[in-house]
Amino acid sequence: MSAAVETTTLAACRGVGVRYLSGEVQVVALAKVDLTIDAGETLALRGPSGSGKTTLLHLLGGLVLPSEGEVHWKGRSLALLDAAARGEARAAGIAYVFQGSNLLPNLTALENVAFAAWLAAKAERQTGLEPAELLALVGLEGKGDALPTELSGGEGQRVALARSLAQMPELLLCDEPTGHLDSDTAGRVLDLIWALRERFDFALVLATHDPGVAARCERQVELADGRVIGGPR
Repeated sequence: MSAAVETTTLAACRGVGVRYLSGEVQVVALAKVDLTIDAGETLALRGPSGSGKTTLLHLLGGLVLPSEGEVHWKGRSLALLDAAARGEARAAGIAYVFQGSNLLPNLTALENVAFAAWLAAKAERQTGLEPAELLALVGLEGKGDALPTELSGGEGQRVALARSLAQMPELLLCDEPTGHLDSDTAGRVLDLIWALRERFDFALVLATHDPGVAARCERQVELADGRVIGGPR
């Protein structure tokens, strides 16, 4: 009999709901969502625009709080932490690649990565690689002095990946990382994400509406109208 493989739960949502007011109308962004993220796994959140994928990523990353239910990061309830403590929790293991890269516009590519490395150092999470080495790792050796406006969409996403690696993440959250890219560039960015995951062994949660992108992941969860409608949780 083979030994059971031990897994460690990094993040979990339990009965999570998110509601907000739009004018006088209450909008339900998520409703009664249960989800568990284990160390080292790859998970795709599938669904059309407005299905709740981004809201769920924001919850997992502590960027927003649930209206009901609980979100845990490594056993700690994020709802019990103030904004500063949630930021510290993110710096201590959660990295985010936003749709469109979301780089700091007045900083160069190198400075964007260096700023993330500085935050990671404060949280005592260093990769042992210098910011220039991280840029080289994503194939941008000659782009350190470029501002975000001087980068292509694919280059911007690669800087965002280098920035996320500066935090030595245990969990990488990617929101439609190829949504604004042509198919060739998108494929290269995805190949890079998977290659980096092999090297750094982080868990990956990726939001996408593209079945081909989702198929790369070990597990898929489908959302519609703020609810999980398919896939193991």
